[in-house]
Amino acid sequence: MKTVFYSFAILCLGYTASANNLVVSNVTTTGANKVSDFTLVNFNLSWDNSWRTSTGPGNWDAAWVFVKFQVGVSNPVLTGASSIGTTVTVSTTANLRVGMPVVKSSGTGTFAANTVISSISSATTFVVSASPTTALRNATVTCLRIWEHASLSTSVGNHTAPAGSIINVPSDGTGVFIYRSANGRGTFSLSNVQLRWVYGTNGVPDDAPLQVQVFAVEMVYVPQGSFYVGSGGTETGSFTNGSWTSGATIPFQITSEDPLGIDNVAGKLWGTSSSNNTTIGNAATDAEATLAATFPKGHAAFYCMKYETSQGQYKDFLNALTYSQQVERTAVVPTSAAGTGALTNSNANRNGIEIQTPGNATTRLPAVYGCNLDADAIFNENVDGECIACSRLTWMDGCAYMDWAGLRPMTELEFEKACRGNQAPVADEFAWGNTIATLANNITNGGQAGEVTNTANANSVANNQVNVQGPLRGGAFAGAATSRVQAGATYYGIMEMSGNLWERVATVGNATGRAYTGTHGDGSLNTLGHANTTAWPGLLSGQVTGTSGSGFRAGGWFYAEYLCRVSERWVAAFADGNRNSDYGFRGVRRAP
Repeated sequence: MKTVFYSFAILCLGYTASANNLVVSNVTTTGANKVSDFTLVNFNLSWDNSWRTSTGPGNWDAAWVFVKFQVGVSNPVLTGASSIGTTVTVSTTANLRVGMPVVKSSGTGTFAANTVISSISSATTFVVSASPTTALRNATVTCLRIWEHASLSTSVGNHTAPAGSIINVPSDGTGVFIYRSANGRGTFSLSNVQLRWVYGTNGVPDDAPLQVQVFAVEMVYVPQGSFYVGSGGTETGSFTNGSWTSGATIPFQITSEDPLGIDNVAGKLWGTSSSNNTTIGNAATDAEATLAATFPKGHAAFYCMKYETSQGQYKDFLNALTYSQQVERTAVVPTSAAGTGALTNSNANRNGIEIQTPGNATTRLPAVYGCNLDADAIFNENVDGECIACSRLTWMDGCAYMDWAGLRPMTELEFEKACRGNQAPVADEFAWGNTIATLANNITNGGQAGEVTNTANANSVANNQVNVQGPLRGGAFAGAATSRVQAGATYYGIMEMSGNLWERVATVGNATGRAYTGTHGDGSLNTLGHANTTAWPGLLSGQVTGTSGSGFRAGGWFYAEYLCRVSERWVAAFADGNRNSDYGFRGVRRAP
């Protein structure tokens, strides 16, 4: 949905997410204050199957809401450009932004590949990331607009929460959590939410022409508290108390975020296997390792995405990137023909993200992506799978999306907390708290927001069922009256944590994973589209395309259901960079 609103020359864009019909609509801006450099971003927000309860898990679901902006309504075209070294002289630098890709349109000179503006030094000069391979002389230069992350006020009182809702703001201002203020269940609809965007913090001039988008992701609150890892069962590599020697595990209790020792001695964290994929400590080479206080252990309160990243969400993410960033975050170059699958062969294993409009390698215009699950070349229809969990995401794809959205990857320990909560472990349990998985083997309303299965009592997607052959939409087993087991939900109400797509985690299984500090994404990526956040697995020591320190939990649609058990660690430290049809991603964020 789109609304044009001329205040401060802003074009405002709504956003439709895709799991439980989460919709942002009627986006406008009001109350621009040119003294304090802020404006109010207004919108309506609603989603289905919302809740808050003070009993049982004592938690709620929420929308994580963040704002993106773009300076200018068209790409600046500057004539008569010249350069000396990395400094470019033009007639005006109005509406230019750090990070904008630059290309020579005509005249003398050539920019190196992937050149962007690195600083703006005056009203007529800017600095680029690499010297032109041929100096510019009387050239025409095109600067391509970029989507940037808006800095929101960190004071709760500067935002307006409609009646029946609460707005909670983290200290970095990357977004806000919005949720029910009282117990309730069902569709949650809010009108005229107001967020204060402090545009001066982003260096935006008072009278700059702007476009604004508001995005939202459904999250679930996981309260602070102690919990167990390891089920008391016989899962491969399961966490256990270090006094374990053989047989069933001994559940280990996490009681704080303090440093946690890893060793094969009583009272420390250990695992039942020391294979390459599951080890958390090796008696010969890695005894007495420690998880530092900075490693997120799951004891502190956090929010977890209610559903795996959807195809609609990832499509919208791709459409907010530059050409060079799209190259890294897809499987085919953006110049490929319309209808080409972005992450796989078109529609394979229920992934329908395609190139809708090809990009241009010369002008660096990015591609436009859309969902086209039914392969009719009419994009983003209600049957085109925007609601389906997005498969074929690499670790670096998922990290990039989480950084862009202001979230972060989860850890193995947080995964088990999100599944089991503070409940006593059940040996060999699935996310819904028992040992019985009923697998979907058909799809009804395929690709739609109401996609379900009519397989009796189904609550998981696993074991390569012949009539499924891919992930289902987020929340496909949940309904207003379903129980936890029927919905396939975790103790806290998080969906598809056993099966559908593998969950990617920061592993406890090696030193690289244990170095993870849980820093949140800041909403921006580097020039090539990689997450640029400190100390995330795969990003250590400049390793911007790696997977070291990452791993897998929870199983996927292709693999046997026993791998979907909460404490199963068969590939918990397996660092794989491929785009497999059962690899997904889900993020978390520490609660404010």
